Amino acid sequence: MTPADAAMLTRTFRHFARREFRGHSIRYEHLSAAVADHPQLATPLLAAPPGQRRAILFFAAVQYILRTVAPGHPLAGYLPTLGGTREADSAMPAALADLVAAHRDDLTALCATRTTQTNEARRAALLRPAFGRAAEMLGRPLTLVELGTSAGLLLISDRYTCEYRDGDRVESYGPAGGLTMSCEVRGGRWPSPAAADLVVADRVGIDLSPVDAADPRAVEWLRACVWPEHTERLTRLDAALAEVVAARPRLVAGEMVATLPGVLSTVDEDVVPCVFTSNALMYLSAADSRRLAATLAEVGARRDLAVVLNEASQCGAELFTGRPAEAGPRGMLAVGLLTLVVWRGGRATVEVLARTGPHGQWLEWVQREYGYEPAS
Repeated sequence: MTPADAAMLTRTFRHFARREFRGHSIRYEHLSAAVADHPQLATPLLAAPPGQRRAILFFAAVQYILRTVAPGHPLAGYLPTLGGTREADSAMPAALADLVAAHRDDLTALCATRTTQTNEARRAALLRPAFGRAAEMLGRPLTLVELGTSAGLLLISDRYTCEYRDGDRVESYGPAGGLTMSCEVRGGRWPSPAAADLVVADRVGIDLSPVDAADPRAVEWLRACVWPEHTERLTRLDAALAEVVAARPRLVAGEMVATLPGVLSTVDEDVVPCVFTSNALMYLSAADSRRLAATLAEVGARRDLAVVLNEASQCGAELFTGRPAEAGPRGMLAVGLLTLVVWRGGRATVEVLARTGPHGQWLEWVQREYGYEPAS
């Protein structure tokens, strides 16, 4: 490991400890801080492509090893998602070091070949008001096309019951008796488009490595991507995977930008394609992000199109506004912006709809229109 690699790992893990894990996962915060001080622990992560070298990928690989080939390792005793009950303490980094030493090659192979696929079904509650707003604006059925779909849990957003809570006010939208995705409404403004009727004509997901929800080994990687304290998320993941097995949305393997035009060409003219992403575009390079924005603009010039982005500001809204949106801070994954870009008759409009929590746990409705200015 070169000094430059060590410095990069230190910066990466310190950022995740302070900005992403703090307040969300005390165990990952603790481990990430330890790795920042001892970057050699994370050398397997150097096998990942530069854009994938994130603490969440490294820890997903660690969890996968604990789930598959080292289930009795002492580190598992700290992780509630693996049945562990031990609190984070001074011995936890040593347990991580022991696991890395024993399974360095396996961890390296995982980091080299996998991507984080935190397919959190509760994000459907974030997406629903954006889909509703698109339906209101366009007045036609939607074909949902997800980029970075993983197992396709969000492709069936309309099949979930989305429950919104603000103090004593509780309202649910979607099919009665469906799997419930609950979301706190912050800031006092209600996401009223969530109540719109959604007519979904078809659904298709694009991913480099789509996950077959019926394949137990493939699903184990998704489970490894759930943060240690988030046992409720793990339960919800398993329930949503069962829904996907029943619905069987179409999943296409391919690089999202290159594959998208071919998928959109199959959408009937009387249906509006609704391309959406959720916490996926952060894995694209700046060049690929611009290529995606240009591809969408080319399609929007020819036919009506909706694009829904639940992404950090610089990965989503700024691709179409050309500047930071005031509603969202730069450089953070822990706060996203729900953005809707709509082309009607070849003309694009951009609305930043909400600030969003990373796993669908809250949204703050801040609906505001911005000028369309694609990133150059």
